[in-house]
Amino acid sequence: MVHHQLIPLDSPDEWRGALEGIAHGFAHTWEHCYAMQLTTGFRTYLYCFEQEGVRITCPIVEREFEGSVDVAKPFGFSGFIGNGDCPDFQQHWKEFARQRGYVCGYIGLDPVFENSTYFEPTEAYLHNNLYFLDLTPSHDELFTNLHMNRRRQLRNWDDILPHIVLDRQAVTDFFLAHYLDFMRGKNAPPFYYFSRETLSFLMALDNLLIVGAPDATKLESVAVFFYTPDVGEYFINVSLPEGRHHAVALLWYGVNYLKSLQVPLLNLGGSTQENDSIAQFKERFGSKRVPLKSLKQIYNPDSYQRLCRQVGADPDAMTGYFPAYRAPR
Repeated sequence: MVHHQLIPLDSPDEWRGALEGIAHGFAHTWEHCYAMQLTTGFRTYLYCFEQEGVRITCPIVEREFEGSVDVAKPFGFSGFIGNGDCPDFQQHWKEFARQRGYVCGYIGLDPVFENSTYFEPTEAYLHNNLYFLDLTPSHDELFTNLHMNRRRQLRNWDDILPHIVLDRQAVTDFFLAHYLDFMRGKNAPPFYYFSRETLSFLMALDNLLIVGAPDATKLESVAVFFYTPDVGEYFINVSLPEGRHHAVALLWYGVNYLKSLQVPLLNLGGSTQENDSIAQFKERFGSKRVPLKSLKQIYNPDSYQRLCRQVGADPDAMTGYFPAYRAPR
């Protein structure tokens, strides 16, 4: 018996219950998806599929375009996750998507918990690379695995540690005051410009680590981490120009804190371009590169082609922005 369900944001307990017994990241949680909806306003659900003891879930958003609806995942590293293999799932999902009236779907694949039986390999496209750090080795092993420059920067850790700022109110105030200006300074993509409501909600969560570093008189940099029992996420480091040198110490504090909670893995995120300075910063912590892929699926070809023609987009171009009719112009 096949069962599909869309759990809305106004049912947080049901959402959390559907995730029980399935390894997942922060972006799968009700808290994350609720926070993202405060910015986007999109109809947001936890899609849940069940068949013969197998349960598969994925946060999704429904987006309207010229009277049609497509489906995507909310911002963050999520995707289809489940408690077992199900080769039939991909067909059941597409049937559900057509019944729901979706034109197409852009669904990220969870880089840690993805199950290859849930999708067609030909529909998965490389989007970026992420960097993951295994937190299960001993502290000494983690330190040894650091690049020699990182070890040099952290050799006086016992002297650095007392200056890390843990005052939740102080670091939160700094983060909220400087986040948007920091994003503008980095020319960040539009989806990083979260509303004040989103940021304030996230900063009040329990499964959050936010730490800061000062100079002699004021905070200069703050790092934010989210986590579940299965994986941590290095969300962002927001700093003043003079505070960029604190990034190594703040990330190393997060590594040690999450390890103390027995979180087994830390997602350091991606980079702007392959092998750029951001990628090198993350690799020098001993992290491993993992491909981040996304599903690009068309459920209603006629409607997809019509929408692409309306905006002068190529409906056959699958390697670039998807859906093509939403590409920035």
